[in-house]
Amino acid sequence: MPNKHLEHPEDAVFDGKRQVLHNLKQMVSARRNISIKYDGAPAIVFGINPENGRFFVGTKSVFNKKKIKINYTHEDIDRNHSGNVADILRLCLRYLPRTPGINQADWIGVAGGSVYTPNTITYRFTDIPTGNIILAPHTSYVQVSPDAVGKCGLALPSTESCHFINTRNARTSGFNYLDLSARILRHLPFVKVPKGKSRDYLRKYINDYIRAGALPTPREMYNRLPDKYKCDVNISTFIVWDLMSKLKQRLLDSIIVTDNIQSFIKDQPTKHEGFVIVSDNPLKIVDRQTFSKANFNLDKNWTNEEV
Repeated sequence: MPNKHLEHPEDAVFDGKRQVLHNLKQMVSARRNISIKYDGAPAIVFGINPENGRFFVGTKSVFNKKKIKINYTHEDIDRNHSGNVADILRLCLRYLPRTPGINQADWIGVAGGSVYTPNTITYRFTDIPTGNIILAPHTSYVQVSPDAVGKCGLALPSTESCHFINTRNARTSGFNYLDLSARILRHLPFVKVPKGKSRDYLRKYINDYIRAGALPTPREMYNRLPDKYKCDVNISTFIVWDLMSKLKQRLLDSIIVTDNIQSFIKDQPTKHEGFVIVSDNPLKIVDRQTFSKANFNLDKNWTNEEV
């Protein structure tokens, strides 16, 4: 779904054992099926609407069920958006190529400089991007609809007016997964899978620890749960979550990126925000204790309008 939040592979333990196995298989077989996740903002959706053949730009609100905000003209942008988002969309309407299809990309900035901080991460380009605007494309669609299904792994050629970052120049090397995979499979039969609203609470419970910057052991995570949720999971639930998280980190450490872009958080060098495993059910591979924590706690330099 266009507005669906990509899942972390370790959180699959809250959705069922079969989903854990699916995510485990995806990580093990990632290799070159990897797209770089850029920390751009806002998300820009653009392309030719097949219903009328007209070029449009917008945010993810083009996929809304009720208040659809799709912009064919500057007047549409003035009516649907305001502030920084409106300014960015005007630039996109002017400079984005009229390519066929429907595309989604992360906004990086106006071309001409070498340093950009569109969101939490600062990007420093060795070679100054040419053109007028810079975006990082990543997903394509075939329709503008709340039911549109996105296909990750999009790469677009740059034009004279728009620099598209290549998000597909990443691969794995030396990924050692055998021992952790074996441990996951050994513990998985004993996992108690939560149901209903407990799943949402447990995701928030994990995120609160990440926001604080300190993850306890699986046993501590279980012991600190409110009593009303302890009956929905067991220690094995958190053991598998922890092992999947460790395997994801190994995958992250094995990924090699060949580009001319350096990343920083608060002037400190860092790796890319993360990656997406390209498949029919894509997963995001992110160092949560570095990037998710920073994203939770840093002030943004733009205002995200409601969509």
